[in-house]
Parts: sequence; C-alpha cells; structure tokens
Amino acid sequence: DWPEIRALYLNSLASACLEMGDVDNALKNYEKIALLTYGRYGWGDLYARSFYNLGKIYEQKGLKSKAAENYGKFISLWKDCEAKFRPLVDDARKRLAALKSP
Repeated sequence: DWPEIRALYLNSLASACLEMGDVDNALKNYEKIALLTYGRYGWGDLYARSFYNLGKIYEQKGLKSKAAENYGKFISLWKDCEAKFRPLVDDARKRLAALKSP
C-alpha cells in the first residue's frame, strides 16, 4: 500500500540524493516525510529522523533558525528514546546549543 511505504521510499531517495551530493533534492524529500500523516504511524522512526536530517541540511545551508526548529522537533519526538538511539539525540542537542550560542 503506497501510503504505508511512502516514508520508506522517500527516505531511501533522500539518502541517495545526499550520497550523490544533491542536497536540494534530499531536502525536498525529507520535507515530504515531515509532512506525512498516515505514513508516520508505520514509519515513525523515519518521520522523527527526517527532522534531524532537515536540521543538518539547514545548518549546512546556513539557515540557523530552520535548523534549530527541526533539531527541536527531533529532540521532542525522541527525548525518551532507547539507549541505542541516545547518541543521535545527544548530537542534535549539541548542534541546537551551538546554533543558539552567540
């Protein structure tokens, strides 16, 4: 069913775009994941990580407020994550703090 696998498809496409250096298309695909409604239930991890990836891309592009917003969303979604995912949340917190410091 397309709505159920859309997040998986978009995430694979975004990752491939990043690997090829096509940051703009990666950004577009991660933004599509962040807008999903039904697909986020089946692929909640990809939905949450899309905000982390968006934060990194916006940070790379120098868009600090958008980067901070997306890191904040990611942290909010994964604040109570399993220990194995904690390094990703810690990295997002570190990046967010750096964006907010003068």
